[in-house]
Parts: sequence; structure tokens; C-alpha cells
Amino acid sequence: MPQLDKFTYFTQFFWSCLFLLTFYIAICNDGDGLLGISRILKLRNQLLSHRTNNIRSKDPNSLEDILRKGFSTCLSYMYSSLSEVSQWLAHEVMECLIFW
Repeated sequence: MPQLDKFTYFTQFFWSCLFLLTFYIAICNDGDGLLGISRILKLRNQLLSHRTNNIRSKDPNSLEDILRKGFSTCLSYMYSSLSEVSQWLAHEVMECLIFW
């Protein structure tokens, strides 16, 4: 098989590394790059950091409160579901005992 040929393996590895490195430099350099991707990513990161700072500065405990409320709601739903299941099971067991 040509992919596992010992004589051409190194040249394939070398050219693939060279191509990928060149492609990486062309896209992610500090200038505009090939498509301006690095500039867009920098702007996106700045906008995201600005938004998170505004959210945190308004109410620092909001995330903790949301998590606490969500967790308590989840627990109450779980307990209510379990109690309904236990009531149904008790009812079914009683019907089976009466039937026998």
C-alpha cells in the first residue's frame, strides 16, 4: 500500500506539515489574514468580555441565585414525581392483594 511505504512516508509528512503550517499562518496572523478571521475573533472576544463584565457588574449574585432556584425546582419536581410513583405503587399493590 502506498500510504505505508517507508520511502515516501517522510516526504508526505513533511509536505503536509508545511502546507498546514502555511495555511495556519495565512489565516491566523496578526494582520487581516487570509479572510480577516483573526480580526473577527478579536472583536468577538472583546464583545463577549464586555457583555460578561456588564452582567456581572449589575448583579454579582444573579448566577448563584439562578442556580439555586433551578436546583431547588429540580429537587421539588423529583420528590413530587417519586411521591406520585410511590402512591401509585401502593395503590397497585393493594389492588393485587384484594384481587388474590
